Amino acid sequence: MLGWLARIARLLLHRGSIRSPGAQWGPRWLALLTARTLARTSAAVGVHYDAQVSESFDPAQQYMVVWHPHGAFTYSALCYGGLLSLLRQPVRWYTGVASILFKVPLLRQILLLLNARRCDASVLRALLAEGHSVGLQPGGIAEQLRTTHMQEQAFFPPNLSFLRLALEHGTPLLPVYIFGENQLFRTTPTLQRFARRIFALSGIPAVVPLGRWGLPWLIPRPTNVLIAFGQPVYAGPPQEPTDAAVEEVFTRYSAELNRLFEEHKDARLPSEIAARGLTIVRRTRPVQPPKAKGKNQEAIAVISRL
Repeated sequence: MLGWLARIARLLLHRGSIRSPGAQWGPRWLALLTARTLARTSAAVGVHYDAQVSESFDPAQQYMVVWHPHGAFTYSALCYGGLLSLLRQPVRWYTGVASILFKVPLLRQILLLLNARRCDASVLRALLAEGHSVGLQPGGIAEQLRTTHMQEQAFFPPNLSFLRLALEHGTPLLPVYIFGENQLFRTTPTLQRFARRIFALSGIPAVVPLGRWGLPWLIPRPTNVLIAFGQPVYAGPPQEPTDAAVEEVFTRYSAELNRLFEEHKDARLPSEIAARGLTIVRRTRPVQPPKAKGKNQEAIAVISRL
């Protein structure tokens, strides 16, 4: 028993690099224990998950799993997405997350156990080249800073870099919508403006969402969450990601994302939020913190409201 505890302690204190992005980090039993503990903890506070997969899904295919929305914390991706990946439900994928998170003690080890890797172009290319599926959240910090429990929205980066990567490797895209993610915490316009101000000054997304009993950060509100996998969007054979090719895939991807949202919104979202539909936002300039005099120069363009 003491030997097992010593082994776990050494693993949790380990800060070295893994030999390759696709290598297993830590023992599988510890990864499953961690993932199941997160899922059961969520259930204990009233957050329950279902997952639904499209009939056209091919479990033998490599995919780029792209999920929406970001939410205040990407809570569901951490507390349930890791377990789905480890159990190959529906496929094992490596999730790209912000590099700064790997600097946080213990969180770094948890992320590595759950198949998370740095969201870096070289890391993602290496994973795809090795035949692995990868997971991405394209909205990132820009979407996090504008998350609201009253409106469903999906943000996309200016150059659609994730689509360029899919075209380079000929990897099909698998859109995922997490119904209920935005309702786990509530946000207010004042707190979100405060978070954007702090981000502009420091580069830290200091989001302050309100969970159960109005408490910030700590406990999410009881919610039944559906993780819905859409139909694959094929990028074709590996090719040069020209602007025209990127825009064509983006049009098809957006259409499938909207179809997926429309299929489940009435059953899985509060009626007033479902009625507002899904807002697709494509940023016109990248986030560039911090700015002189605390000004964030990011701009956004609303593509559609459905």
